[in-house]
Amino acid sequence: MVLKNYLGLALSVRATISDSKSDFHREFPYVIPPIYRKLADELLVELHLLSHQKNFKNDAIFATGLKEIFSKFTNGYKPSEHKEKLFDAICNCNGFNPKEINSSSEQLINKVKKEFTKEDLINFISTKDNQAKENNYYSRINAIGIYKLVTEMPSFKDIKQEDLNQEITNISNSLGYKYSRVEKDISMYKSNIEKMKQALEIIALNLKSK
Repeated sequence: MVLKNYLGLALSVRATISDSKSDFHREFPYVIPPIYRKLADELLVELHLLSHQKNFKNDAIFATGLKEIFSKFTNGYKPSEHKEKLFDAICNCNGFNPKEINSSSEQLINKVKKEFTKEDLINFISTKDNQAKENNYYSRINAIGIYKLVTEMPSFKDIKQEDLNQEITNISNSLGYKYSRVEKDISMYKSNIEKMKQALEIIALNLKSK
């Protein structure tokens, strides 16, 4: 029996990506529509790799990014009742608790929307388990988490793009991330969302014409 090394736990045998994929298909034995298949595979592999990174932190920023990516790129998923099962399977097969991910993300976003000033957000990010910046492992999911939080801040709703970029820079610096990398991942994310939207519109038009 393969013993899995989830989230830095020192077990004797590491799970492989094949192990994670096998677990995923056991938990989610359904056909994934082609347009969503790449997302599922990429997230599955990415979470697998992150689960073996010693300096990776499964914190609220990561949870927010993961939920945002999954939500945006599964827009229109059918059957809709499979959407939650898909997310759960992607998380579970790599040792992430989907309920904790959902709760952590929801709590932080609610605070950002209702309670936090931008100073509160910076302070939260600067102090919450981020003292050793050099050991804070970066992933594109974190970048999307930062972007989601900033765009949910009421005080950031009407500011110029350059000012919004500066706020993202400040947060990136607080986490010890290079802004150039964060900016690149956010730009790619926004571009891919637009491509996904266009693809879904084309599919919808094709279905209507039949």
